Amino acid sequence: MGEYVDGNPIEEMDPAEENLVFHYKRGSFRNREDQNTRDFATGKINLRPGFFKALVSTKGNRIVFFVMLICIGVTVFLGLFRQPESDVVCGVRCNASAFSFDGKVYATLELEDTTKSSSQLPVTMEVLFECINVEKSVADKYSETVIFVPGEKQYVRTVFPDYDLKKLKVSVKSGEVEKVLDAAISQR
Repeated sequence: MGEYVDGNPIEEMDPAEENLVFHYKRGSFRNREDQNTRDFATGKINLRPGFFKALVSTKGNRIVFFVMLICIGVTVFLGLFRQPESDVVCGVRCNASAFSFDGKVYATLELEDTTKSSSQLPVTMEVLFECINVEKSVADKYSETVIFVPGEKQYVRTVFPDYDLKKLKVSVKSGEVEKVLDAAISQR
């Protein structure tokens, strides 16, 4: 009796019959391929070597490459020249920074000599720290008078309680010159 699968009989081969053998000409399928595919399969295709040549090999790659260069240039330009937390007052470079940690805001004003220092005498500076909250109003203040001695790096530091403070505004005044520095308060 024969076997059935899903109601259909399974045909069995007679062992005395010959097995089917297929004959084909090796490589005959290559006749129906285009030249680029044939060259790629046989290894005759010349790929453009090098990273830069691959970036500028086609019009689309060149456009992407130049857009990438423009983005890198803008990022570097803004990183080097856009520093609202840094300025020069009477030959003294002032860098303001602030961070929030454990419910307090730690503010620092770094004072250092510049190569274009106009005065070699000690410089008296009035420093005013103002913390700005999310409502854009002054939440807390701290002022101090500092005597900067050229050749030394000095720091003015203070701590404020954190009442949802957003940024730090530092006013540095020396004689008639006054500069205002802004620094965002980073979370740590």
